[in-house]
Amino acid sequence: MSTTSLFDGRADHSRIDRGPGIKIYVAFIPWVMFSLIARHSTLRAAAVAALVGALVIALPAIYARRTKVLEIGAILAFAGFTIVAFAADPATGDWVARYARAIAAALLAVIAFSSLLVSPFTAQYARESVPRQFWSSPRFTQINRQLTLMWALVFTALVPAHLIAGALNTGRANLLFNWALPAILVFWAAKRTSAITAADGQAA
Repeated sequence: MSTTSLFDGRADHSRIDRGPGIKIYVAFIPWVMFSLIARHSTLRAAAVAALVGALVIALPAIYARRTKVLEIGAILAFAGFTIVAFAADPATGDWVARYARAIAAALLAVIAFSSLLVSPFTAQYARESVPRQFWSSPRFTQINRQLTLMWALVFTALVPAHLIAGALNTGRANLLFNWALPAILVFWAAKRTSAITAADGQAA
């Protein structure tokens, strides 16, 4: 793009370089909390802590009537985990705890892919720093569809990693497949998010 911006050529660079903004990473906090706490003996604590975190993060947007699919999805997901953690028999609870991270990653992927059918979930965060008149522009939609698809694929890639960790159930597998590989993928996705939005803004 020469004189055109990320949206239509009139937005200034301070607006167009922000992308979905930092709040999208705040929305990931309940999922990170769940992964940090979840163990065979702490599924209940992990589910409740993540549910409380999801509610705290989502409530301001709910009161302002600016609900976001990622935040509502987190509430529903961790409400489900909480019900299972307290209601399931011991065998089922142990199985869910063992593969809890894989289930959570799969739910994140479903949320992200589903949002592409209506409005990319990254767009809901980008709108907080982009003037309303640009929300329906083709460029805004294109960038956020690209970012949402990228995150959806990253979440999908986490599923087999967590499944392997659960199946092997060793300290080394836990470190590699539950932590190292997911951290690398998420860090890469965060860097790509910044690079895509910054590069497009600089080309304006």
